[in-house]
Amino acid sequence: MGGPSLLKEPIHFDTYQYECVEEIKLPKVDKNAFGKEFLEVFSGRRSIKELGRCPIEKLSYILYYAIKPYSIARDDYGVTVYKSAAPSAGGRHPIDVIVGLPERHKRCLYLYDALNHSLRRMNIAPQKQWVFQNDVEQTLPFGESTLIWFSVQYMRTASKYSDYMSLVWRDIGAQLCCIQQAAKYVGLDSCPIGYLAEETFDAMFGSDKLISGGGMIVGDSLRLYAVE
Repeated sequence: MGGPSLLKEPIHFDTYQYECVEEIKLPKVDKNAFGKEFLEVFSGRRSIKELGRCPIEKLSYILYYAIKPYSIARDDYGVTVYKSAAPSAGGRHPIDVIVGLPERHKRCLYLYDALNHSLRRMNIAPQKQWVFQNDVEQTLPFGESTLIWFSVQYMRTASKYSDYMSLVWRDIGAQLCCIQQAAKYVGLDSCPIGYLAEETFDAMFGSDKLISGGGMIVGDSLRLYAVE
């Protein structure tokens, strides 16, 4: 994997447009609701595999703090860029966040709309969703937790940088870390999933504009654990 550098001329690209069928507005965020100190959150974070539910109210805080942009602009290439909690090469933020919510003995996939702070149910055949999630669960069972998965529109980064994949993976790692810290802030735990499920992810979208960036689960811890 080579060292990235700026391209002399930008590459023009079309972003992938997800098909969604309905929208869930997330609960309003009260910025003074938890009142934890940064070092309390920073030092207390642990990856916990056995997780319960992630209430929609707390999910709203996690997505708001870890993903929602607080500044939007256009760069010299004419591409929309964002500033948010997670750093991103050139502010390109190529990661789209997919949320798997457990609903009445099934799990539906939603796209997080960061600008509107809402979840949009994805128009993907239920069988393809089930096959993808079953594939991921071979590595880490979800239980009643919420799945958070990264769908990467890599051309947002590739259109500006050569040897862009190292930047994409750094972006993914930074975003994952921010979500884990936000989960700890609201009193939940999380665990990254060390698997990409590339084949079943690709089968859901059938597009070469997207790659799987892996993901994580978030929820209440079901066991006590010692602070290391």
